[in-house]
Amino acid sequence: MCGNLRVIYLHNNSISKIENLHFGTNITHLYLQHNNISKIENLDCLQNLTSLFLGYNNIAVIEGLGNLENLTELHVERQKISAGESLYFDPKSCHNLTMSLKVLNVAGNRMKTLKDINNFERLESCDARCNSIEDVKDLTETVQSLRKLKQLFLQDNPVTKYYRYRENIIANSDSLDSYLTECLDDKDISSVCRKFMKNFKIERHLQQTTKQSKMTLSDDITSSLNLPPAFKRSVTRAILQNSGPKLSVSVTSASGQLHPQIFPSWKSVSSIRGLRDSHFTPRPLWRSSSRGRPSLMFAAASENTIALPPI
Repeated sequence: MCGNLRVIYLHNNSISKIENLHFGTNITHLYLQHNNISKIENLDCLQNLTSLFLGYNNIAVIEGLGNLENLTELHVERQKISAGESLYFDPKSCHNLTMSLKVLNVAGNRMKTLKDINNFERLESCDARCNSIEDVKDLTETVQSLRKLKQLFLQDNPVTKYYRYRENIIANSDSLDSYLTECLDDKDISSVCRKFMKNFKIERHLQQTTKQSKMTLSDDITSSLNLPPAFKRSVTRAILQNSGPKLSVSVTSASGQLHPQIFPSWKSVSSIRGLRDSHFTPRPLWRSSSRGRPSLMFAAASENTIALPPI
């Protein structure tokens, strides 16, 4: 007679321990809500169990589910947990649930993160209302790992007060973008909204990348010379403010005689150019400072000479 048993209702019975279920090997649905259960145990014999309802008990750790390979629906909402504690997933049970679970209800359990359910590959619906989730970045990483997620419920969590929380979740979630009918906090996500937020994210990323990589020519040249700050400013003025196809260098000897020489642009002369970080870098034409050496005078072809301090 028990061989045909598929569903058992045991809710509201003051049950404190799960036991004596070995007779129901073909059970698919087990209802144990509103009892005094503090530990999930003795369920290994229920190999055909697909739906387990354990809401409103005293469970603090999700465990004992490692052998339930057909479990697709788990409800553990609003557990009566001691102050300062939150619902926790045993890693072994998590590993086995990643390949089977489709529906999960963990509402009202003071959870601060959903990291425990990262990479639940088949999860389609997650109810995490009334928890203590507040880190939007952490939440986004979890949602991104749930590749088949269709519905997500996060009402009454601190994270929902985050500026543009909904837009952030939609823009950063690859999973919520994969289906025609999605829902976030009981509100549908339209295809137009998804497309707009995705494009906005891409545009913002490009702007940030451009801003971070932007460097002026002056900074690029002087940073490669490894010179004192004051000397860098002098080199910058000589090279950039007097830009032109050619650069004249006037060398004053110790006797005071001026010997002007004209050089082409530094980028066009292989002997004085170099490559550093994919940029052309002028190689310094001077070495360690020494008294008595001639001073350098940089000037543009227009003969407006700018004097540099002796080196």
